[in-house]
Amino acid sequence: MRMDRLLETLAYIGALIGIAVGRAAVKLLPRRWLLALFRSFADLGFHLAHGFRTRSIRNLSLAFGDRLTFREIADLARSSLRNFSRDFLEMGFALDIAPDRIRAEIPVHGLEHLKEALAKGKGVIALSAHLGNFFLLGTRLAAEGYPTYVLINQARTGKLPELIVRYRNRINQKTIHTQPHDEAFRELVQVLRRNELAIVIADEFRNGGGIRVPFFGRSVIARRGPATLALRTGAAVVPACLVRDQSGDLKLVIEPEIEFSRTGKIKADVTENTLKITQWLERTLRSYPDQWNWMTIHWQEEGADTLTGKEHQYEEAAH
Repeated sequence: MRMDRLLETLAYIGALIGIAVGRAAVKLLPRRWLLALFRSFADLGFHLAHGFRTRSIRNLSLAFGDRLTFREIADLARSSLRNFSRDFLEMGFALDIAPDRIRAEIPVHGLEHLKEALAKGKGVIALSAHLGNFFLLGTRLAAEGYPTYVLINQARTGKLPELIVRYRNRINQKTIHTQPHDEAFRELVQVLRRNELAIVIADEFRNGGGIRVPFFGRSVIARRGPATLALRTGAAVVPACLVRDQSGDLKLVIEPEIEFSRTGKIKADVTENTLKITQWLERTLRSYPDQWNWMTIHWQEEGADTLTGKEHQYEEAAH
């Protein structure tokens, strides 16, 4: 117990130091220097982090191996880490930027879809993924004047979680914690009843507690929570992602509402709608394969987690 508290304290102190240093660097150094520096950190991490590299390459090869070369697979894995590294830098920029500047720097495509969904008066589940800069999705939506809540898988109490929530509030993100589940569900229902936005990340695949659905020609266990929440509340489900264009600049892309099956047969509807969510996710990842964390997939097929001779060639191409 004492060791746990010591580790928590050290993590908290480390986070404080990291945030302080990062904010000072953002204020003092040119943005292009910082972008180049973080890109270098990501490339170094790609070569040092064997687990990230091999798992990402494995999953990319299973998803795209019949369409892409060894080098293209390795480049996508490297770009994924570069994207994630840049996310943190952009969060540092956002801490000291006013909402009007955020609106000016990050354009919105498809805002009419969100307005149409809100006009129904039952709230909106902003369906998203660990794609692009998902950390700032709530910030960009809040900059448009919409009360926005983000569902996060993080402890409610403790110094480090409280610090993270404090800084989320600084960038206009209100949070709802996934644990305990009953309390999280009640909070989400209240948000939707007020006709507000709840951001739900729908790409966390695990080995149990969900619905088996096809994904990139194989199968995964998808969470049933987003579909269940939408059916119980009547909320609209609107895909929204903060992705990068070819120059690396962010843009908010809001798609039309996903038309859910609402037959009244709850089990069948949850299964069908979870499939629709996963189909949307696959289409989106095919459009932005370099901006997703490919470590998060847990395939259900036997042997999918083992590198084959072919994937070893992808791994070699990464060096």
